[in-house]
Amino acid sequence: MKAACPWKLAVVLALAMATAGIAAEEAKPKRLALVIGNGAYKDAPLANPPNDAADMAKALEASGFVVIHRDNATLKDMHLALREFGDKLGRRDTGLFYFAGHGMQVRGHNYLLPVDADIAREDEVAFAALDLGAVMDKLDSAKNPVNIVILDACRNNPFGTRLVTSAKGLAQIDAPPGTLIAFATSPGSTAADGGGRNGLYTGHLVKEIARPGAPIEDVFKAVRVGVRTDRRTCRRRGRARRSSRPSRFAKRRRPRSRRSPNPSAWRARRFPRRAHPRRRRSTRRPTSPSATHGPIAS
Repeated sequence: MKAACPWKLAVVLALAMATAGIAAEEAKPKRLALVIGNGAYKDAPLANPPNDAADMAKALEASGFVVIHRDNATLKDMHLALREFGDKLGRRDTGLFYFAGHGMQVRGHNYLLPVDADIAREDEVAFAALDLGAVMDKLDSAKNPVNIVILDACRNNPFGTRLVTSAKGLAQIDAPPGTLIAFATSPGSTAADGGGRNGLYTGHLVKEIARPGAPIEDVFKAVRVGVRTDRRTCRRRGRARRSSRPSRFAKRRRPRSRRSPNPSAWRARRFPRRAHPRRRRSTRRPTSPSATHGPIAS
C-alpha cells in the first residue's frame, strides 16, 4: 500500500483544525442586540432617535455585543430585522432589543411605530405598527437564559387630533423569567425627547453602559437616578423598570448570614430602662385579686 503524501496529511489536519475552531466559535455564548432608531416620521418627526440608536450601537459593540442596527425603518424593515435577530439568537446567548421612536398602547397592547405608519383610526394600529408582543415571542422562541428589552418609545401621540387614543404612553407589561424590561418613563406617561444629541433616558443610559464591569441592575438603577435628578426632567418624575432579574447577567451578592434574634437584647435596645432605685419586694403573698390586678371597679 502506498504511503500517503505528507502534504496531503497536512491539508487534512489543517481542515480538521479549522472545522473544529469554527464549531467551537459557534458554540461559544455571544451577546446579540437589535437596535432600531426611528425619527423620520411624516407627521411628528423626532431628532434624537437616530442618534440614540447610533450611540447605543456603539456602546453595545464596545461591551462585546454583535449589533443589528436599523435607522428610520419601515414596518417591513422592522419585521425583517426582527426575523434576522431571532434567527441569530442562540439558546446560550444574551439578547438585547432597543427601540427609540414613537410608541403607543391600544387596548392594553404596546406598538412600536415605523416611519411609514399611516394610521387614521385606533383599530388600524395593530396591522400598521410592530406589536411588542412579537418581539417578546421571538425572545421566548430562542429559549436563551437572559434577555433585555429597552424602550425609549413613550413620546407623545404623533398623529395629533387625527388619531385620539384611549391611553397615553405604553402599557405596563410583566417581564417573563430571565428578562429585564426598561421603560424610559412610567406606564401611561410620556418621555422627553431631549434638547441635545440624545434623548433624556438614552443619554444617561449610554454613559452608564460605558462603565466597565458594572452589573446590569446597577446600570439601570444609576440611569433611573440620573434621569430623576436631571434638570430637564421637570415634572416627569416617574421612571419605571419592570424586571425579572436575569441570573446570569448581573452579579449575585453573597447572602448574609442570618443570626437567631436575641429577644432580650432587642427589647433592651428598644425599651431602655430608666435609672431608678430598686424597690424591695414584699414577702407577703396576696390574699385578694385587688392586690395583684388593681381595683376591679373604681
